[in-house]
Amino acid sequence: MQPYARLWERLLDLLARMGEVDASTPGRIRLRTGRRRVEIVMTEDDWSDLARVIYGSFDGAAEHLRRALAAAEAEDAPYLVYYTYDLEPSQTPESPTRLQEEADLRRVQEHLRDHPDARGEWRAYPPGHEPG
Repeated sequence: MQPYARLWERLLDLLARMGEVDASTPGRIRLRTGRRRVEIVMTEDDWSDLARVIYGSFDGAAEHLRRALAAAEAEDAPYLVYYTYDLEPSQTPESPTRLQEEADLRRVQEHLRDHPDARGEWRAYPPGHEPG
């Protein structure tokens, strides 16, 4: 089998070996293992990107998924959300990282609106935290 053939079907097969799977809603996979339920918020294209771009194989992406599922269980998170090539445990179907990035952007936009003469600069590290 080619390394990227049928990635989505292989994912659903893997999850079905872990528990009950419901993938009837596009972009959502509900997985039930015993009493534990987690909803994976990820499209077929997201999974393809994770497997092909980041891990270069189904097996590498599957191992990442297993670790992410364990992290979601440890955090008692009902969702595992795909965002920028990662799977994040979450209490909502939204990516915590994306929500934080959007809040940060709004804060900067408000600051610039309130201080139109403000200057900014890009730094790789916050002031005082440069590597030594």
